[in-house]
Amino acid sequence: MAIRNSLDNVDRRFVLSSFKRLLEADSPAGYYPDVHACLAQILGELGYAMEVDNKATAYVRIPGERSDGVRCIAAHLDTVGLVVRGFNDNGTLRVRGIGTISYSSIEGETCRIHCRDGRVVEGQVICDRHSVHVFADSRDIARNETNMSVSIISDVRCPDDARALGVGAGALVAIDPHPQFFDNGYIVSRHIDDKAAVAVLLDVLRILKETGSVPAHDTLFAFPMCEEIGHGGSFVPEEVREYVALDIALIGPDYEADEHHVGVITSDSHGPYDWELTNRLIRLAAENCDRGKWSQQVTYRYTTDASHAYRASHDLKASAFGMACMNTHGRERSHIDALVQTERLALAYLLEG
Repeated sequence: MAIRNSLDNVDRRFVLSSFKRLLEADSPAGYYPDVHACLAQILGELGYAMEVDNKATAYVRIPGERSDGVRCIAAHLDTVGLVVRGFNDNGTLRVRGIGTISYSSIEGETCRIHCRDGRVVEGQVICDRHSVHVFADSRDIARNETNMSVSIISDVRCPDDARALGVGAGALVAIDPHPQFFDNGYIVSRHIDDKAAVAVLLDVLRILKETGSVPAHDTLFAFPMCEEIGHGGSFVPEEVREYVALDIALIGPDYEADEHHVGVITSDSHGPYDWELTNRLIRLAAENCDRGKWSQQVTYRYTTDASHAYRASHDLKASAFGMACMNTHGRERSHIDALVQTERLALAYLLEG
């Protein structure tokens, strides 16, 4: 009964408002000050305090009915982005991708350049052959780090002009999310991966606080900062025995999912997740998610913090699930239904004995 009551307490408005607040805090992998401040504020409003380790992973520890077999449930705060690597002669910035960013999806997008001295400079991602009216090959040239730059939105004509603003090698570039929330429940935004899952876990924490529900096991809620660059979950506190990552599920020809689904990831680009734990999640999805709104997935070009933890030789079981998402690592699209189903599965996992 406690599980059922908790499932019925999912607050869509709180999930979306938390998601919006997280989107406003830039967090390309490697840059955590803004998003940590945002997360700490939301947690404080809920009555929680967070701890942060040396890898910039934030944690909230929740006592459970049992102290053995500590569980970790995680959703990463970092996003794809860019890092400044140098200058072009005209003062535009040569960049390199952080994570598997799709350059074609960010052409023309505005961005913020977080400089090493603390200054923030507005910019725009452009193709060097930016206009069909100027360059004959503008439509055909590859959109990649060789042909794409960041143009500072200021009177910059040479590298020294950019340097005078504080911009230099190693500055981190956050791409504007430009979120849109539609009346029919659809969400279009960058960084649904994975700030929507963070918002889901924040609502789980709200439910635990307001209802007095207690997880079956001591639980660490973890919010890593390096998932997009391949090592977010590679450090795990020693007492953890199960690590479940909430991350995007996929939509496409190989996936029986749409934007209303939660997907249980059975295997990713590195191989299968733990047999017993993944089967448990499949059973919990069947028992607690709405019929026709969950699926099982094998992903080929995708990994999660659970995989990072698993492959780092920690003594734990690992698996993953999350909201199905279209157009991943671009302007992504999902639906509030998928976030709700993801939260129902997270609650069922945490509260089950």
